[in-house]
Amino acid sequence: MDVYGDFQCPLCAQNSLTVEPVLYNQFVTTGTLRIVHHDIDVLSTTPDQESTRAARGGYCAQQQGKYWDYAHWVFNNQQGENLGGFARDRLVAIAGAAGLDQQAFDACLDSDAAAQAVAATQSKADALGINSTPTIAINGTLLTPGLKSADQLGQLIQAAAASAAPASPGASTAPAASSAAP
Repeated sequence: MDVYGDFQCPLCAQNSLTVEPVLYNQFVTTGTLRIVHHDIDVLSTTPDQESTRAARGGYCAQQQGKYWDYAHWVFNNQQGENLGGFARDRLVAIAGAAGLDQQAFDACLDSDAAAQAVAATQSKADALGINSTPTIAINGTLLTPGLKSADQLGQLIQAAAASAAPASPGASTAPAASSAAP
């Protein structure tokens, strides 16, 4: 399951903090599902580009193996869209609270690698026509943007898993489980 989200998006926060934990317990722990976040910017309206900076932070957190910790802290600390809630110093502080090495995070935040990774993700989302978050894809099929319940997504995940079921006993086409809890 691919999740295209913006760290300033309240529905993305709700998805990450309330829906994904249910899916994690039902499907990721059994090896049926892998949840992959793609952090994009659809909400920034200022030259400061808070969503892009927060997405770069997601890249930097992933480099330290703490993406989910960072993402949950960021989503839990939203302060409204484009109101300065994800100013650089505040993101560095959030990263520290989430258990990241603040010096490494600080250095990474403005790195070319972070900028290129976020630009590539944004380009992919743009090519797919994604301009609203959260947008979820299950096995590559984009769903209508917006918040879906764990039950709605669970039904779609079960249907996708059933259609991908191997023809021979003992074989498995299920993706590997996510390495960290959402």
